[in-house]
Amino acid sequence: MTSDQPASRRDVVIWLFSLQAPARARAMLAGLLSADERARAARFIHDLHRDRYIVAHGAMRCILGETLGRPPGDLVFVSNAWGKPGLAEAGAPFFNLSHTENLGALAIGWRCPLGVDVEQVRPVEADVARHSFSPAELAGLSRLPRRDWLQGFYRCWTRKEAVIKALGLGLAQPLDAFDVTLAPDAPPRLLRLAGQPEAPSRWQLAHFAPADDIVGAFAAPLSGHEISFRRWTPTDALPGASGCAAR
Repeated sequence: MTSDQPASRRDVVIWLFSLQAPARARAMLAGLLSADERARAARFIHDLHRDRYIVAHGAMRCILGETLGRPPGDLVFVSNAWGKPGLAEAGAPFFNLSHTENLGALAIGWRCPLGVDVEQVRPVEADVARHSFSPAELAGLSRLPRRDWLQGFYRCWTRKEAVIKALGLGLAQPLDAFDVTLAPDAPPRLLRLAGQPEAPSRWQLAHFAPADDIVGAFAAPLSGHEISFRRWTPTDALPGASGCAAR
């Protein structure tokens, strides 16, 4: 197995993959999971949610294993105090996983912690924004024409999620302690982070749309990353399909 490490430490690869997998591929991916991951999968009540978890975490192992030139089943994950996972070995890349409905996204980079979020666009109540966005973000959302409100909501939501995941603090990070852009004509940016006046000049945010009904965002506390996108399919896990090698 050959390493797929980026040519430059500034490179970030965002891998996109389907969470729908044939039974054989899903069984192969399930076999790569740790005992803890299998236990988590078993706790899902609905088969659909269990199967999506298996494919998402199996795909993450395959892609990271290919990146490192390591068997995916041998990877050991650890979590910080707020539950954000990372690889146990020294010098391993930073990564972050997100999924929505049938799409998974895995961001991998080498310079600093990072966050990625994907969300399927569906109707949402205005109260969700009032409970989740900062006053400045709510004001910006209220200025959008009605036809742009839903997309503006998801631009803000995914960017905030990506920032929170890059910070690695989980629910310990107050949602109103930072502001992001959300207008359709405004570049993705972190505008404010409480207690860190220099943060807006350092952070990098990016917007992407993997499908017409899906919004995605990437965030990192250092700018200058060169982001590329690649595809992986669950059938790559089948025998004869280069094992877990990503294509």
